[in-house]
Amino acid sequence: MDSVEQWIQCLPESLQMAINNTGNAGNVIAFVNSIPKSKGRPRFTRSGRCYTPTATRQAENEIRCLARLQLKKMLAGPVGVLVVAVFPIPSSWSGTKAGQAQAGGIRPAVKPDFDNVAKLYCDALNGILWEDDRQIVDGRCIKVYGQQPGVLVIGWPL
Repeated sequence: MDSVEQWIQCLPESLQMAINNTGNAGNVIAFVNSIPKSKGRPRFTRSGRCYTPTATRQAENEIRCLARLQLKKMLAGPVGVLVVAVFPIPSSWSGTKAGQAQAGGIRPAVKPDFDNVAKLYCDALNGILWEDDRQIVDGRCIKVYGQQPGVLVIGWPL
């Protein structure tokens, strides 16, 4: 995909409207052009030390690197956020079922959980999109299937 706008045009119309309804001059947008990932549970060593799994640390670093290239300003004060996670349509699905998924008729009610997806992207954008994700007072995470997987994070001041 050449741009975020083209990526959005491939989404179901109802989702395009939800994205457009968040539009205002104060919005900050980050786009990650990869299959959505989720935040892993913290792990513990035998001695009781807590650590973040390697896959989660790598995903957060990838998101941070991509976001730093795109974002020029950080939001201050209370923030609203919309996380749109587009998952690839399984190649084993029939053309009819894939078409229904592309139109938004079938949604990915499978792992990863929506809250773990939102947690990964919101945590990764600390210090880039907002100072800390505790500023998020209004949020939504939407999971859909689409031709081009990716994650769009839109933040706006409240």
